[in-house]
Amino acid sequence: MANEEHLTILRQGVKVWNEWRQKNSEVAPDLTDINLSGAFLIGIDFSNSNLSRANLSHAVLVYANLSAAIFRKSNLSNINLSRANLEGADLDNANLDEAFLQNAYLKRVNFSGASLKNSILKKSVISNAIFCGADLTLADLSETEICNANFAGLEISGNIVNCDLSGTNLTMANLSNAYLYRSNFSKANLTKANLTKAFFVDAVLWKANFTEALLCETNLKTTKAISANFNNATLTGACIEDWIINSITSFEGVNCEYVYLEEYQKERRPSSGNFAPGEFTKLFQKSLETVDLIFRNGIDWDAFAYSFKKLEVENQGAQLDVQSIEKKGDGILVVRVAVAPDADKAKIHSDFMQGYEFAAKALEAQYQARLEDKDTLISKQEAQINRLFNIVEQQGSVQKALAENPRKVSNYNMQNPQFAGGIVDAINVNTEQVGGNIQNINNQETPG
Repeated sequence: MANEEHLTILRQGVKVWNEWRQKNSEVAPDLTDINLSGAFLIGIDFSNSNLSRANLSHAVLVYANLSAAIFRKSNLSNINLSRANLEGADLDNANLDEAFLQNAYLKRVNFSGASLKNSILKKSVISNAIFCGADLTLADLSETEICNANFAGLEISGNIVNCDLSGTNLTMANLSNAYLYRSNFSKANLTKANLTKAFFVDAVLWKANFTEALLCETNLKTTKAISANFNNATLTGACIEDWIINSITSFEGVNCEYVYLEEYQKERRPSSGNFAPGEFTKLFQKSLETVDLIFRNGIDWDAFAYSFKKLEVENQGAQLDVQSIEKKGDGILVVRVAVAPDADKAKIHSDFMQGYEFAAKALEAQYQARLEDKDTLISKQEAQINRLFNIVEQQGSVQKALAENPRKVSNYNMQNPQFAGGIVDAINVNTEQVGGNIQNINNQETPG
């Protein structure tokens, strides 16, 4: 039972309670079994308080200080704990169903066995917390920063968009059907985790451990699985469209009957039947030394040439070479670039896309300005045409790929492009130096 003296002080309001706490900081308030359902306690100081078996359902504790508080077996369903400080709080087996913990500070919190169904932990900061055996079914952890937390045995099928789960322990966690879009699982331990039908699109899986994990029908599209460990994992039915792996990514003992190279179970491999044991690793090993550059709205070849040349200058030992240019449908183009085995593929991909986006934005502004003065545009096109050919000649690998695959590239005519401004020097660049334009020649057939 709660201490009557402590209850009397609490009934006088948050201000009186907090003033008493400041003067008696050595006292650990005893509020066990208290009923605060629906209470309005903004900014309340419950630090070091014992609220075991308390009923705080539908209570509002925004900005509350709950550090080191004890909530064992308490009912906190529908509670509002946004921006609350729960550092070191003990919520062992507490009921937090539909709790609102947005922007909360959850360092060293014990959620072992707690129920957090439908709870909202969006944009919270969670570090060194324990979620062993917790139930986070349909919980919203989007944009939450989580580091060094222990999620062993976790049950979740909720929303973990843009969540940082780097370095977390998710051993044997159940994340089947979870929505994990763009979340960061770098160095996370997912050994024996159930990830069946989970949505990992654009997730970062750098050095993540998936040993013996179940990834049946898991969507791994455009994931960055550099140096990840998939040893003895099950990948049957997984979508691996444009994922990024390297020679360190391990597939020893992988169990995989078939995979899909596109979303929505398209481009099955093998097209019929199943892989023989070990065949998945052999077939996909050949693509380990490449980087896929994905363009969803066509390619600005001025920006491409600029960024590619800049990349070559800054990564002289990477042995960059355009391997193929393919149309994937829905306006998507994939440029596959071969690189040296020891190249940092993640960095190459990041550096290229940053350079491309920079150049594309700078060029777009100049394209628009030139469209307003066609006479000036034509004059500059004629004056700079020779500069274009000089630049293209320097892009030996790009030129070779375009010449060998003229039908696969796009509707841009690279045989005789109209260009103004040229490509700038790859080392010293600013937005005013980048210029040029390529005319779109629609429905033009290239001689076979």
